[in-house]
Amino acid sequence: MRTVIQRRDPVVLAWVFGLALAAAAFLLGPQYFLWRVLDYLHVAVLRLGEVIGDLSLVATDVVRALAIGIYGTFVLLAVLVIRRGGHAKAALFWVSVLFFLLIGRVEMETESNARWVIALALAGFGSMVMSNRLRQTALVPRY
Repeated sequence: MRTVIQRRDPVVLAWVFGLALAAAAFLLGPQYFLWRVLDYLHVAVLRLGEVIGDLSLVATDVVRALAIGIYGTFVLLAVLVIRRGGHAKAALFWVSVLFFLLIGRVEMETESNARWVIALALAGFGSMVMSNRLRQTALVPRY
């Protein structure tokens, strides 16, 4: 058994569309049909804007959570490097100072969240450097 794909006749589709449009105009009231359609579109665009705004808030929270989590990873890796005798004390101090200066401000309505992105980049870069240093240090701790 073979499935045959048929092409739809554009004339039939145009007639079906026209009859569906006539039915919608009858149900909504022909005298206000255009205004109601525009109103529905306006409401749909507003709802879409609200969804996008909510996603923006979620994205901001994700960036903040990642910045805090990756900073914790940086601290843990730096402590492990220090325990293995590597150089990480200055990096731990300066990255911590810069991180807390970036995120330690009072939240304001109009404030940009770029500082959280910068804090995330700082913690991520520090974590990558500490990962590399941890790989280079000996497996036995030096006392």
